[in-house]
Amino acid sequence: MARPLKINGTSGLKQMSDADLDRLQYNLRKRYASFLAYYHTSSSGVNAANGQTSSGTGPAGALNVGSVSGWTSIGSATDTASTQQSATQERNNSGGDDYPAYPGLGTTTVSTYAYHQNQSASTLGTAFAANDQYSYLKFISPATLRTATGYNDDFFDEIITQCLTDMYSGDEVGSYRVSTSAPSSGGAGTWVDCGTWHADTTYSAGTTTHKLWVKTALDTPPGTDIKPVMWNGSLIKEVASIDETGAYQATSFVDQALIPALINKVAASKIQYEVVTSDPGGSSNRGSFTDTRQTTELQEQSFADPTYTSTSTPDGAASAQATYFLKLNNPA
Repeated sequence: MARPLKINGTSGLKQMSDADLDRLQYNLRKRYASFLAYYHTSSSGVNAANGQTSSGTGPAGALNVGSVSGWTSIGSATDTASTQQSATQERNNSGGDDYPAYPGLGTTTVSTYAYHQNQSASTLGTAFAANDQYSYLKFISPATLRTATGYNDDFFDEIITQCLTDMYSGDEVGSYRVSTSAPSSGGAGTWVDCGTWHADTTYSAGTTTHKLWVKTALDTPPGTDIKPVMWNGSLIKEVASIDETGAYQATSFVDQALIPALINKVAASKIQYEVVTSDPGGSSNRGSFTDTRQTTELQEQSFADPTYTSTSTPDGAASAQATYFLKLNNPA
């Protein structure tokens, strides 16, 4: 287990500090978030090319409303509404009450939402076996340098694990929430609208739409860009970039080394969501949404010879029938 190295002025190399890694980890999560944004919108973010769309058409960790081949079901929710009902009876000339009893309100299922997540991952990558320049250099001993090739003890321990923690309980860049409007958790930043997650319709009390949001950036990123050093086959030099923002790069430290490592860990049960009916609390609670119905009835009678009609109509405010939560499991 060894941290990436950086150029130390003119006096050689030194291990990157926590602050240095904070910026690198933030840039990595921002890059991953751009893949998620592109999957949902096709207009913002970056298309995750070159095998990162490991199942279906979205990167590992992506959520979807509706079934996708190869993706994992994470729960479901329903949208129900009360309905108007009428009872009729023809005049019978019996001298009694010709109006039938009120039938009460009916209930209909407007929609059933089936939620899925891509919990499979592309392979860790073969770039390290073929070309060390995608990785960083680390100290083996004070006099020995080596390219980092161990995903578990190098990338995961030194870079990826903290990324998962920050997605779960830090600034939340690279993770989802459910809300009627852009969330504000995790510090000021950009949340991308990923479309309708659940619409709660009623007979006459309006519709409340909850959307899925992914956080793609902070307004004020941590620290500054400090580049690790690599071995390019003939000399030690800084990696070209630790902040990829354009099209997917087939020859970059971020896209060829860090992104595959992050995506593999995201899929390996570390960033997994569920739709549940009990509040998970804390950082696991990524928003709630409710199915409501109007349960008060407006009773009206009418007569059109020879038919008497009694009608029950949903009225007033809607009340909760079921509450759902988007849960993010703790990656620890």
